[in-house]
Amino acid sequence: MRRGRWVMAVGAWVLTAGALSALGLHSVDAARDALLKAVRPAPGPPVSASPSPSPGSPRILRTPGGDIVAGCNGQQVMVRYLSPAPGFRIADADHAPGPESRVTFRSDGHAIRVVVRCAGDGPHADFAAE
Repeated sequence: MRRGRWVMAVGAWVLTAGALSALGLHSVDAARDALLKAVRPAPGPPVSASPSPSPGSPRILRTPGGDIVAGCNGQQVMVRYLSPAPGFRIADADHAPGPESRVTFRSDGHAIRVVVRCAGDGPHADFAAE
């Protein structure tokens, strides 16, 4: 008789757990749907593309050793900000406006040498790992 009570108790527990899980999954689905509706844009006219930055606008140039924010004034490069990547440091940098700017990011056993030049559409970075 005791075995029968245990079987019924376990069966009741399994049914209750299953019912609560089903309710929980329904609640999760409802919450997900509400969040998706809130995030999706409302139907309307298509959004126009934002204009591209002008050649003189500062641009973030990303390299494995770090980021460089630079702009151009004609063919003159102007480095505004240097940000080494995690584990790197600025070993050498030429900040003076000129036809090109050189930066070296260094970490333990690695060096990333970057040369920034201006082109018709703004600053560009060429880099090499050593």
